[in-house]
Amino acid sequence: MVSISRNYFYYKWFWVFISIVLLAAGIAGVRYYISAAEKSAPRAVQGVMDLERYGLESHGTVRLDGEWQMYWMRLLTPVELASPEQAAGERATPIVLPEVWNRVLVDGVQPGGSGYATFRLKVKLDDPASDLGLKLPYIRTAYKAWVNGEPVASSGTVGEDIKTSKPQYTPNLIRFRHAGGPLDIVIQVSNYHHRLGGIWKPVELGSWSAMDSKLRRELAIETLVVGSLLSMGLYHIGLIALRRKEKGSLYFGLFCLLIGIRAFFTGEGVMYYFVPEVHWLTELRIEYVCFYMGVPAMIMFMHSLYPLEVRSGVVRLILALGVAFSAAAFLIPPPWVTYTTPAFQLITLLTSGYLLFSLARAMLRKRDGALFAAIGAGAYVATVMLDIMYYNQWIKLGEVSSYGLLVCVFMTSFILSSKSAKAYVEVETLSRQMREMNTGLEHKIRERTAELERINRSLERMNDDLARMETSRRHLLSNISHDLGTPMTLIQGYVEALIDGVVSQPDQQQKYLKLIHNRITGLNRLIADLFQLSKLEARQMDFDIQPVSADDFIRYFDERYELELAGAGLKFETVAYSLRPEAHRQAIVKIDVDRIDQVLTNVIYNAVKHTPRGGLIQLHFIVDEHSLVVQVQDNGSGIDPEDLPYIFDRFYKKDKSRNTAGGGSGLGLAIAKEIVDYHGGRIWAQSRVGQGACIAFMLPLAKGGE
Repeated sequence: MVSISRNYFYYKWFWVFISIVLLAAGIAGVRYYISAAEKSAPRAVQGVMDLERYGLESHGTVRLDGEWQMYWMRLLTPVELASPEQAAGERATPIVLPEVWNRVLVDGVQPGGSGYATFRLKVKLDDPASDLGLKLPYIRTAYKAWVNGEPVASSGTVGEDIKTSKPQYTPNLIRFRHAGGPLDIVIQVSNYHHRLGGIWKPVELGSWSAMDSKLRRELAIETLVVGSLLSMGLYHIGLIALRRKEKGSLYFGLFCLLIGIRAFFTGEGVMYYFVPEVHWLTELRIEYVCFYMGVPAMIMFMHSLYPLEVRSGVVRLILALGVAFSAAAFLIPPPWVTYTTPAFQLITLLTSGYLLFSLARAMLRKRDGALFAAIGAGAYVATVMLDIMYYNQWIKLGEVSSYGLLVCVFMTSFILSSKSAKAYVEVETLSRQMREMNTGLEHKIRERTAELERINRSLERMNDDLARMETSRRHLLSNISHDLGTPMTLIQGYVEALIDGVVSQPDQQQKYLKLIHNRITGLNRLIADLFQLSKLEARQMDFDIQPVSADDFIRYFDERYELELAGAGLKFETVAYSLRPEAHRQAIVKIDVDRIDQVLTNVIYNAVKHTPRGGLIQLHFIVDEHSLVVQVQDNGSGIDPEDLPYIFDRFYKKDKSRNTAGGGSGLGLAIAKEIVDYHGGRIWAQSRVGQGACIAFMLPLAKGGE
């Protein structure tokens, strides 16, 4: 037993429910519209329709529904009906059109489908003289029509037996000049070739322009529907040329073609307008075969999608029945061939029920596309049921299966497209895998060897970095031990001298206390540098990033260090260069001004410690298209080449390096490097021993949208 979650149940059946509601609402809306139109339009009573107050010109068209006079088994001309003596001897039977005469009681007996009759309706008009149009649908199975005694249209040959009558479906839109007064419409009908006879579709009257526009619109819509079905059918059949194993596309394409061809003969009968000379029996057999083979094509398609839910035995049975009924459509003569459709309509209803049941099982088993298949099949089955009831004259709304099929085609095309897309992805994946395999084992070995070499080089670099870091760590521990030990030893000596009374003079004691205070201040500075560096490495330091223009940056640091360096006996100069085109917008850097001030202070005072009195320190600002570069140049002792790569290392300290000065912790430049890195920049050094050093850092300019 398949178990499904409640959310799955709600999700799946919610869309099915919405689709059914929309379909039902559409059908109900059409039905309501038709009912409302029928109630608002006048109806014929006892063979007379009064349109004197209707206003035919304003309404455009009107269906001539209601009670007509039918003269059963009589073929009367307008002249005969106009003769008082002849008319007095004829007995008219009222019939509410549109309706087949099979259900009309003539002398208490239903006459059946075969026979002939004359239909008559008088229409009262008060409109002035104008061009009118009279639409006669295809009538089963031959007719001849008069308006005011003038013959206006005919289809086939009206006869009193099967030998003298000739069936033909020819819908007509008749244009005639109305000179005023009532209309007398007379239609002779005979039927010996169909199980249902008479005028089973509405006759319409209206102004010629309105009738012509309405017919063109209806034909355009049906042609669009038929063309869509035929196009989809040919498209899916064409897919077989690309993928012969995809039988589902073949079955679905055949189904669309069969139903599309059948739609030529139903509805408004597009085929009868375009090719009126085709033999009636040929058209009937084509329509029946398309119906009989369309159902097997549909169930075979569903079997290709869901073989475990749609049983192959049922598919073979429906296919055999379709072939048998199609053969009967060619072999059995009319009218008996038309009696095969009610039996196959029952088979269609049973097949539709089984199909919906199978799709429900596929949904419960979470088959791909089962929801869309159920929606499409449900829409098509609902409209097919309406058509079956309409063709049996049980309801007035019908010939809508083509629209239900469009919904089915859309949903099914989505399923097939999804399957094709998955198949293409699988093929592409397999092709890519095959290409990779065909490259050869030797190529793979070379790739893997190169990869191992890269990994080995990376490991060697990591080992070198670890060794260097370990060396730096030992240097740091050694230097920190020295920097902590020496001050502590001195402080201890000063304190012991004070305790032992060696220093008794107040001035000397004050001097010793100042020395102790200076040493403790240095230790605090060392500890603070270590704490700040650890926070920078862990990215736990707070930065107040603000946009600052390059001009404001240069003005801020231009004279900041001049007095202090002059007090140290050094010369100080600042120089600014701009390499940006004048047309460019103002250069902006996003920085924490206090942190950058700390960087520049560390670098400048490092230069001060290694520059003799009377020396020169220069501060250069260079602005180009992408960055702001700050350079600190001195003419001091310089940096040894072996120390140059390590002066920014957080664990590196050497007495002759630029990272420290005279007992410093060796952390100043390491802190500067961490701050510059946080700003997305970089810091570097250049030097020659005895010629001074240049320490520079770069800050990126903010982009236009930042």
